[in-house]
Amino acid sequence: MQQRLMFTIVSACSGWQLYEGDQGRLWFASRSDAMETADLMATSLHENHGIPTAVVMDMAGCESVMLNCHG
Repeated sequence: MQQRLMFTIVSACSGWQLYEGDQGRLWFASRSDAMETADLMATSLHENHGIPTAVVMDMAGCESVMLNCHG
């Protein structure tokens, strides 16, 4: 079984950092832009390459929340 690729959104200073796996990829000023981009990336990888993906919101010291899951 293929491991799920996680897209994680983390609050960062005055914006939001999007991680693909453990690599910081993109920075956004708004949380909604980060969430939309993460979902588009996760959906595309799953639909085009069959990779299981998930979008997760880091809750700063609390448990993370899964926003979306593909595959």
